[in-house]
Amino acid sequence: MDVITDILRVKRDSKSLSRDALYKFASGIADGTVTDYQASAFLMASYINGLNSQETLALTMAMRDSGTVVQWDKSLSPLADKHSTGGVGDKMSLVLAPLAASIGIRVPMISGRGLGHTGGTLDKLESIPGFNVNLTLEQLKAQIADIGVCMIGQTDELAPADKILYSLRDATSTVTSIPLICASILSKKLAENPDILVFDVKCGTGAFMQTLDDARELARTLVQISEMSGKKASALITSMNHPIGFTTGNTLEVQESLNILRNKGPADSTELTIALVTEMAVHAGIDNSGELCRRKLANGEAMEVFVKMVEAQGGDLAAFEALPLAPVIVDVRAGRTGYWCGPDAFAVGKAVRKLGGGRYRVEDCVDPLVGWEQEVPCGSPVEDGQLLGRVHAADREAAAEAVAAISNSFKWDVPSDPLIFEEIRL
Repeated sequence: MDVITDILRVKRDSKSLSRDALYKFASGIADGTVTDYQASAFLMASYINGLNSQETLALTMAMRDSGTVVQWDKSLSPLADKHSTGGVGDKMSLVLAPLAASIGIRVPMISGRGLGHTGGTLDKLESIPGFNVNLTLEQLKAQIADIGVCMIGQTDELAPADKILYSLRDATSTVTSIPLICASILSKKLAENPDILVFDVKCGTGAFMQTLDDARELARTLVQISEMSGKKASALITSMNHPIGFTTGNTLEVQESLNILRNKGPADSTELTIALVTEMAVHAGIDNSGELCRRKLANGEAMEVFVKMVEAQGGDLAAFEALPLAPVIVDVRAGRTGYWCGPDAFAVGKAVRKLGGGRYRVEDCVDPLVGWEQEVPCGSPVEDGQLLGRVHAADREAAAEAVAAISNSFKWDVPSDPLIFEEIRL
C-alpha cells in the first residue's frame, strides 16, 4: 500500500494525520503524483471527519511550502495584509491598501476574482484602463520597497497545491469546511509572508458564513492558525445582510473607492476601512491610528498613494473617470413610507451577477459597467415614491429583471445590524 493510500485510510478512519504525511500529500498535489480522485477522497474525508488545529496548521504550511514563499528585507517591516471572506459591495481593499501605506504599513496584497454572488478585487482594479494585476513576485517586491503598496493576482509560484484543491472543493461539495477554508486562505497569505494578517469575516445573507456562530468559528480558526504560524493576527466579524457602501458592480465600486479616498465616501465603507487599518496598526505598534487615518483621507495623502500605485501598475485614472455609464439606467423608488433597511445583500449580489457583473464560470467575461447604485443609506426613514437607488444594465429587459429582484428584497421597519459584530483576538 502506498503512502497516499495510507493517508486516505487514516483520515477515512477519523484519525489524525502527521505533519510529514500532510507535507507528502501537498507536495504530491503540486507535482501531480496525487491524482484528482485521491485529492477528492481526502477532501471528503476531511469534511466528514474534520481536521484538528495541528492538522489544519500542518496542511496550511504544507500548501504554502508547495511553492515559493516571498522573502522580505527586514527594513520593510511592518508588512500587513487583509483578507475578506467575500461580500457584496465589498470594495474595502481598494481603499485599505493605500490608506495603510500612507500611515507607514507596507501592504503586499494578493487578491482574487469574483465567482458566485460576491465581487473580486482584481475585477474591480481591471476596470481601470491599463491596470496590470499580473506582476511577477520580483515586481511586487520592488513596488513595495518603492511606494509601500502593490495589488496583484495569485501567481503560479504561490501555493500551487491550493489552486488544485480549491478547484476540487466546489466539485466535491466540501467548500464549507472551516479547516479547508482556513488552509486555502492562509496558504496563499503565508506564502506572501507579511508580518500581520487581519481578517474581515462577513456574516449574513450575502456571506458564506450566514450565522454568527459559524463566522465566529471561522474567525477564531483563521486567527489561531495565523498565530501558530508566527504571524500577528486578528479578525473583525462584520455584517453582510445588506451590501456595504452605496455601490455593487466593478466600475461603480471603484468610483466609490475614489470617493472614500477623497474623504467623500459613504460612512459605513469609510468606517469599516478605518477599523481594519486600525487592526493592522495595533499590531504594528502605531498609536492613534483611527485619527491618523482620518487625517490621511482628509489631506489627500491616502489618495496620493493610490494614484502612485495605479500609475506604477500601468493604470489610467483619467481614462477611468471618463468611462461611459451603462447603456440603461433605471430608477428604483420606495413603494411605501417607512423605515427603509436596505436591500438584501444576497439578492443584490445575484442580480448584479445576472446583469453580467459577475461570473457563473471562471472563463466568463465581466461587464464592468453594470450594477446597483444606492442613493439612501440603509436604516433611513423614506417617503413613498422616494428615489432609493438605480440599476445600471446593458439592456432594458435585464434592467427590469434586476429592478424587480432588488425591490422585492427590500427590508422595512426592522432594527439595523451593527457594522461590526465582534472583534476576535486570541
